[in-house]
Amino acid sequence: MERRLVGESGLFLNHVEMVYRPGERELTGRALELLGCEVVDSGGHWLLAKIDRSSPSTNNNVLYASEVPEEQWAFETALQERLASGDDLAAAYRAFQEFQVRRPQFATHFGIRFPSMDAWREAIARVEECDDPGLRGRLSLSGEFHPRNPGAYSPDLAQAFVKTDIFAAGLVTLGQHIELQVVDED
Repeated sequence: MERRLVGESGLFLNHVEMVYRPGERELTGRALELLGCEVVDSGGHWLLAKIDRSSPSTNNNVLYASEVPEEQWAFETALQERLASGDDLAAAYRAFQEFQVRRPQFATHFGIRFPSMDAWREAIARVEECDDPGLRGRLSLSGEFHPRNPGAYSPDLAQAFVKTDIFAAGLVTLGQHIELQVVDED
């Protein structure tokens, strides 16, 4: 007997695999909780963040994070040195960062859908009003787009983009954008 979990095709997003900077496991957990996830730290290699807090499953609809491997960190450290040098690569990166702030919906990101406008607004407020000294300056709102306003993706989708350098599904040095979205039923 075939077992269907979600949707007609049985396909869905299982997880996003991310890395965090050396020694920032606990900080990563706090950042993910601030975004609305339930963090489960069993002490193993991966930190687990459940997107849907009400789901008993820790196998699907989750984010995994582990400390950046030595090989990747060596590459990222060399990249950080170049980005700080003021050369052509650094200038190109600054232009890319400015683009991410101006038009985050067109830059690489992953999205988290919220069940209500109130829950979405609460998540944005947690980011904007964060008083956690470890998170301050490490999570920021890049843009907020309301339906029917300039830059809005659709007439019924509200979006807010959060940028962080704490964890990433890629290079931590380049940071990660996370889209917080909700269907605006008004």
